[in-house]
Amino acid sequence: MPELPEVESVRRLLERRLSGASINAIELVTPKILRTPEPAPFAVAVTGTTLTGVGRRGKYLLLRLEKPAVSSPDAVAVPVPPQAFDLVIHLKMRGWLRVERLDETPGPYLCVALTLNADRALRYYDMWRWGAWALFPAGAAAAHLPGLAALGPEPFDPAFTSDYLWQQLVRRRTPLKPLLLGQRIVAGLGNLYCDECLHRARLHPARPAQSLRPEEARRLHEAIVAILNAAVAQGGAYVETLAARHANLDDFNAIYIPRVYDRPEQPCPACGQALIKTHLHGRGTTLCPNCQPDADIPASLRAEDDAPR
Repeated sequence: MPELPEVESVRRLLERRLSGASINAIELVTPKILRTPEPAPFAVAVTGTTLTGVGRRGKYLLLRLEKPAVSSPDAVAVPVPPQAFDLVIHLKMRGWLRVERLDETPGPYLCVALTLNADRALRYYDMWRWGAWALFPAGAAAAHLPGLAALGPEPFDPAFTSDYLWQQLVRRRTPLKPLLLGQRIVAGLGNLYCDECLHRARLHPARPAQSLRPEEARRLHEAIVAILNAAVAQGGAYVETLAARHANLDDFNAIYIPRVYDRPEQPCPACGQALIKTHLHGRGTTLCPNCQPDADIPASLRAEDDAPR
């Protein structure tokens, strides 16, 4: 599943390639991808708009679409004022966006296609059809999407400090990894980067959040900011796949290589001991038993969640 660095790579790619593009038509192959509004008003609203910016919040993409004012030839009629919308896209597990030539035959799993100017198309593919599109008046998406409204601060937001993180953690008994995956403490972390950050901070994923000391929260904050900064700079761990799926919109000279995620039985990059893969709240979790001790974890959690799988 694309996480913050991968979605940020998509945002930058689309902004560089599509800023100023106009949408001339839409083909909705899989209507269930569109959560709101209904297909007919969606097509009316989107057709004739110009893409003026591509934003991101957590794992959500927000494409700003603007439609100019329309002057009526009838002097009595009231002119239609300019309109602005936010097209919100969540890629979920398998979704991807691709800019293609209009005359290029679409690939398999096409769900939505936007016909653009300059003989181009923005096409959304999703093998599982789990992705979600929604259109709202500009700036109103958070008022209608609970998942977007509930997001915590971005990891690069000045509001995301080590003191903020500790204050949030000390109030909760939830294990660290599920809490971070919930997006309410900090936005954008998924399974891969949670494993990477917790390993760097030397914290066991099943450690109860309220058991952390301020110094440990500081280590976790430093790890989150440093690892996500590095991953964004390198396009993310899936950048090669993204580049291919996005019609090679850009070339990347580097790729973020996970140090522990999904590397069971490989040596820990810090101490050399073999990494293990466990199961925590239904999610595969890779950790180092030496660097991330379970001494502060209740025995019931260790027995249930930390048995190697």
